[in-house]
Amino acid sequence: MDTRTLVVVLAAAVFGALAWRWLRAGHYRRDDEGGPLPRHLWVPALAPFVGLVLERGLGGHSWPVLLPPLTLAAAGLVLAAIDADVHRLPNAITLPLVPLQAALLTLASTLTGDWDALQRAAIAALLVGGGTVLLAFILFGRSIGMGDAKLMVSIAPTLAWLGWSQLAVGIWLGFVIGGIAALALLLMRKASRTTQLAFGPYLVAGAVLALALA
Repeated sequence: MDTRTLVVVLAAAVFGALAWRWLRAGHYRRDDEGGPLPRHLWVPALAPFVGLVLERGLGGHSWPVLLPPLTLAAAGLVLAAIDADVHRLPNAITLPLVPLQAALLTLASTLTGDWDALQRAAIAALLVGGGTVLLAFILFGRSIGMGDAKLMVSIAPTLAWLGWSQLAVGIWLGFVIGGIAALALLLMRKASRTTQLAFGPYLVAGAVLALALA
């Protein structure tokens, strides 16, 4: 394992441990969101692996290019845990993530000189991210949730910076994984056609897989 891979894995492990402690405190829950608090043990267990696959998948790119996907994956792990518990993606994470990703992607283009990539990212944020938010607003309660749509505003440009194919694959994988999970729950009779499923974890999983394959 080379030095960069080791640094990424160790940093991801530390983040996973800190995220787990925060999640176990239940600070993300509202007053009306009761019930047993999940142990969230999969977050610290999965974090180093996610860091490893992203670093390996983007091994040919420099640190500035690697930082936006790592940041998205880190936030995505926390959001997936929250969404799986309370079926909600808090604005306290999804909204600041948008300008943070924009700043990191701009920095990546500045340091690499790849301004075409930043242009792709901006178009994706506007058309894909903005279009998803508009769809969630118009079809409120009948399509993708607003929290998921806000998350897409960060996912779309991060994937598109690397290429249109990564964007298409990431979105496709998110819906495929979500569809398979929904079908499995229906077959096991743990959900019905009217059940509101947590879609955030599947969007995150599709994005991470697309980045790992980049």
